[in-house]
Amino acid sequence: MRDPSYGAYWRTWSCGFVAADGTQAKILVDETPATVLPAVAGETAFPGEVTVRQRILQGGCRVIDGSLASSDGTARSLVLWLGRVLSRAADFGGTLTVTTQNVFNRAAGSFLTDGWRVGDSVMPFGMTTAANNGVAGLVTAVTALALTVNGTPYTNETMPATARLIRVSQRTRRAVPINAGNLDTTPAVALMGGAQDPAAPALPDTGYSLGDVDVLIAAMAAAVSALPARVDAQAVTARY
Repeated sequence: MRDPSYGAYWRTWSCGFVAADGTQAKILVDETPATVLPAVAGETAFPGEVTVRQRILQGGCRVIDGSLASSDGTARSLVLWLGRVLSRAADFGGTLTVTTQNVFNRAAGSFLTDGWRVGDSVMPFGMTTAANNGVAGLVTAVTALALTVNGTPYTNETMPATARLIRVSQRTRRAVPINAGNLDTTPAVALMGGAQDPAAPALPDTGYSLGDVDVLIAAMAAAVSALPARVDAQAVTARY
């Protein structure tokens, strides 16, 4: 079943990695907020109803399938993170900046109220500076207006309204053999399951459940070889 609003029920997501990406992470499955869809064309109303009901998706999704493929002549590893969006620049009621001292500063609202705690891992996305996106930092201090992290230094910038701070935790690491999915004798790798993801139940029930503000993030453990080498990740989701 497909809907004119693309991906209303099922959707295929993808992202790719080349040498220039290094180990910066990318969002493989993004947020899936609640949605009200129009009634299905051609259906009739239930007895006692004047019009056909709208369809309501409550938000969130389940990752039900996916694969990893590579054209790299070197074996690689891909890291999967589960994340939840805790802070949005658009919601701050003021500016949000990041400094090379790795401090996220805001003019209003509260990182404490958002749910940040010392020991959390954070990844920013939607940043103006490309090098700031998908770089993990470890939260070392939290106040209402400042979130301090340890890790690779960020570049100074005022974060745009599209910026999000995502609390992440590593789910698993997947080995990607040489030319996986690009040779007749080397199949693509399943996105989920395997010895490195023991919490995943046996197929066909393997899957990751994501809430409406949850995301699935992918990153290379080490940079892909020089072009034209690439690693591709694909995920298929079903909406709630």
